[in-house]
Amino acid sequence: MIRRLDCQSFLLVLSLGGGLLSTAADGADTPAADRKPAEAVDFARDVLPILKARCIECHGAEEPESGLHLLSKAALLRGGDSGEPAVIVGKSSESYLLKVVSGDEPDVRMPPEGALLTKDEIARLKRWIDQGLAMPGFDGDNGRPTTDHWSFQPVKRPRIPVSEDGVIRLPIDAFILRKLTENGLQPSPRAERRTLIRRLFLVMHGLPPSPEQIDAFVADDSVAAWPRLVDEVLDSPRYGERWAQHWLDLIRFGETHGFETNRERPNAWHFRDWVIDALNSDKPYDDFIREQIAGDALGEPIATGYLVAGPHDLVKSPDINLTLMQRQDELSDLINTTGTAFLGLTLGCARCHNHKFDPVTQTDFYSIQAVFAGVQHNDRPLPLTPDQKQRLTEVEMSIARLKQQLAPFIPPAGTPGSRREAVRVEQNVDRFPPIKARFVRFTIEATNTGSQPCIDELEVFTGERNVALASLGAKATASSTLPGYDIHKLEHINDGRYGNARSWISNEAGKGWVQIELPRIFEIDRVEWARDRELKYRDRLATKYRVEIAVEPDQWQLVASSEDRLPFGDTKTEFPAYHFELVESELAEQGRRWLAQLEAAQKERERLAETQKVYAGTFTQPGPTHRLYRGEPTAKREEVSPDALAVISSLGLDGNAPEQQRRLKFAEWVASADNPLTARVIVNRLWQFHFGTGIVATPSDFGKNGVPPTHPELLDWLASELVGSGWSLKHIHRLILLSQTWQQDSYPNEKSRRVDGATSLLWRFPPRRLEAEAIRDCILSVTAQLNLQMSGPGFSGFEVEMENVRHFHPRSTYGPEEFRRMIYMTKVRQERESVFGLFDCPDASQVVAARSRSTTPLQALNLLNSGFVMQQSNDFAKRLKHDVGTEVANQVRLAFRLTFGREPSPLELEDSMTFIGQTGLPEFCRALLNSNEFLFIQ
Repeated sequence: MIRRLDCQSFLLVLSLGGGLLSTAADGADTPAADRKPAEAVDFARDVLPILKARCIECHGAEEPESGLHLLSKAALLRGGDSGEPAVIVGKSSESYLLKVVSGDEPDVRMPPEGALLTKDEIARLKRWIDQGLAMPGFDGDNGRPTTDHWSFQPVKRPRIPVSEDGVIRLPIDAFILRKLTENGLQPSPRAERRTLIRRLFLVMHGLPPSPEQIDAFVADDSVAAWPRLVDEVLDSPRYGERWAQHWLDLIRFGETHGFETNRERPNAWHFRDWVIDALNSDKPYDDFIREQIAGDALGEPIATGYLVAGPHDLVKSPDINLTLMQRQDELSDLINTTGTAFLGLTLGCARCHNHKFDPVTQTDFYSIQAVFAGVQHNDRPLPLTPDQKQRLTEVEMSIARLKQQLAPFIPPAGTPGSRREAVRVEQNVDRFPPIKARFVRFTIEATNTGSQPCIDELEVFTGERNVALASLGAKATASSTLPGYDIHKLEHINDGRYGNARSWISNEAGKGWVQIELPRIFEIDRVEWARDRELKYRDRLATKYRVEIAVEPDQWQLVASSEDRLPFGDTKTEFPAYHFELVESELAEQGRRWLAQLEAAQKERERLAETQKVYAGTFTQPGPTHRLYRGEPTAKREEVSPDALAVISSLGLDGNAPEQQRRLKFAEWVASADNPLTARVIVNRLWQFHFGTGIVATPSDFGKNGVPPTHPELLDWLASELVGSGWSLKHIHRLILLSQTWQQDSYPNEKSRRVDGATSLLWRFPPRRLEAEAIRDCILSVTAQLNLQMSGPGFSGFEVEMENVRHFHPRSTYGPEEFRRMIYMTKVRQERESVFGLFDCPDASQVVAARSRSTTPLQALNLLNSGFVMQQSNDFAKRLKHDVGTEVANQVRLAFRLTFGREPSPLELEDSMTFIGQTGLPEFCRALLNSNEFLFIQ
């Protein structure tokens, strides 16, 4: 074994840590001035004989070529498990290969036993590397990974099977029947109609149908009854609430940060609502992908909540090495989630070395890290909607009109005892008694951020006329102007246009002056100015200033200043001190009415302009990204550019590509119809949540370590249908729901169970227990306590102790606010809701592609004896009495219809009435809520 290893390791040091070749400039390692011309190396003459000689030693003279099949530049370029470069072209002294074969690395000496290469052989290898690693006839595929694994092959629409009986079936049924026939199995008959409608509502809504809905469907024997019911279910908002939970599990969405402090994220709920709305509106799945990765570039800012859905450690270490590792862990979590959720690949396995099973290199991993390197956990302000902007404009106009009407009631600046409102970003007016002026200077002495002050427009009025406009001949000068920005120029100070994009910025931190020379002497009465009338920017606001006028240069006279304003940020009053006592009573009363209207308009403006935030991340331009040796943050190797998986295709981006462009290009790559993984993965997930198990039983691992598909042609047919339908998920749902496969009875038969005990071939509909959320929602539904309020901040399933480290205690009381659907319960990491969390409810610390289905004593005890279920049992009993009165038989019948969707049998009716007589109606209701028939999809 050692002798054979010698040959392989010499030809392909990858098993020790070979990796991608790093290309350097041609030439030796010594300075050019000292370098002697080296004899050109001929691969066939100088290198190949060394390799053949080693092969003869290993394999014998009869088959010297048997080891050479391992030798190719492509194999060297791809590298081995560690991802470490074996050769740096043009730099032999830095090449790992030379260190190994020369004996410089005792732990990885090659060969491990026996004589090393001779000095002449090593010298030839050095020259070969320094001269460019020419390998005629052994170039291979230039290092791009290749694979024949099924999931990396293009999706091809297969032909729909034709059964021997000649019956035309729906495509799904045709593929399923062929596999059943091959295994000597037959599909089960169609389920009874009451079973079908209950199954449909539980799978698609996570709620039971009402007795009225069941009766209507059972009574409708038309061919269109089932398709019509399917469409109604898909059109309901309950669909998005149900299926959003599957997606949120998959991307480990939580509303706390996790780790030791586990602080809340009060603005994370927007993303949960976005997912629900996206599914309800049947947003094309390719858009669903793009917007979650780069929604800030696509007009969907909330969608990037996906990028920061995972845990985030708020506690940073003073040790830079630990802080760097925290950041690497965070980015690795995002990369792994992206790989599993969208591509069905375990990309995280390539963080420290090349993937052991799949064609994913360590360089691929860090290239994808470069895509996401600019993502930071944080809240981000949401832009106003068009309707909000329109209303805000209307309110602003109303405020301006009211202020103008109230202007006569404002005493001049400097009037003893008067205090004006604090400076505002969007509008400031400094009034003074009419005075003649030719020059007006605005001097800034402090700003709210300490940075260079900015003014978008300085206006000087005589009556209603702005005489400071450059178009009228006024000239602007300034103490300084920030250089290098076309949007911030002195000429913008009096061009009549508002907003940050046409503004002046001083080049002095916290100070500066700007001056307007009017075309002639005017009698002026006020100056108006703002930081940004469009309210997009709130920094650089002048908070301490003075306004001076002059008729002759340098003969300045102070007319207004910030001295009589409230301090910046003071909210004691939003209005100047209006004085109504010096005017006639009728006019004073009118003034007071205007002031009341102004106060109301001001409050509405604040409400409209209030920046709503969403926990959707912030983005900064990242620095260089390097491949890290063994994943160690301090062990940087070569720099990598933002890219995708080389085995599929490249993004073609440079290392300095803009941050947003990186995510946008990557999103387009993932969502491309040419990506062989994306469509396959999502249709498999839909199949999984319909039948309990996917066509690929490892839904987040389509690689070699995953389970092969049971029906590969069906998987590709569904994937091609998805793309062909415009990526409509509801289209795939409809195909599945209309199939006979989905409508089969769930009753087992012994013959089929012996052949396919796991029901992977789908000879029946596989029954399964409901998930935690659906159990809770179904209980609330049948007890008539379910609150169907959608959207908005969620409710807490805990009593929270608001210490620095949050403590979450079980809730002791429940009311209408807690009776919303469980998807609206604030998702707390590392904690499970005391009653339903035990039903395999994930804690959002890790991705969950498929929930486990355990059966434990604690589940039974909680569902039977918890305060929540006891309360709901009492509410259920109250509902029965309210709806059908005190007749026990009628109570039992309604209870069965609500919980099981059917009438009780005569024996069930008799036993139930006896039980109620012995224990009471609430105990009977509690028994029904704990029954398997209520808790299972069948």
